[in-house]
Amino acid sequence: MERPARWAGLSLRGYTLAVVARPQVWGGVLAACVLAAGSGTAAGGTRSAVLHGTVLLAPATPVCMPRIPCMRPAPGVVLAFSRGGLVRGRVTTGADGSYRVALAPGAYSVRVARPAGVRRLTPSSVTAAGGQVRRVTFYLDTGIR
Repeated sequence: MERPARWAGLSLRGYTLAVVARPQVWGGVLAACVLAAGSGTAAGGTRSAVLHGTVLLAPATPVCMPRIPCMRPAPGVVLAFSRGGLVRGRVTTGADGSYRVALAPGAYSVRVARPAGVRRLTPSSVTAAGGQVRRVTFYLDTGIR
């Protein structure tokens, strides 16, 4: 077998560089390494969870009437998501009461950071599963009776 002039005399443990340095093979290996490295996160490969939904004021009026909604969206509310005694995420609701927050997977207690004077938030805890998007509707008790 005749070697091309550019590889003449070069070998690695008995193999010629034509065998060792195949660009197609090493290109595929490099691409696989880049994809594998980019698929995880610095937190050990866990994927964030997304919670989204609406925050509603309930009741919104002192007297609930037929065909008139007793709940309304709560704009400008700041929700704080805590785990282990530390706030891990905050989100402010939009004009339509909607929110969207990305969190690390786990169980969180939720409270209203603003406005002050909110009596109760329901639910007061949520679980975020890694790599999933979950819709959660929160209800703020206005205290109107």
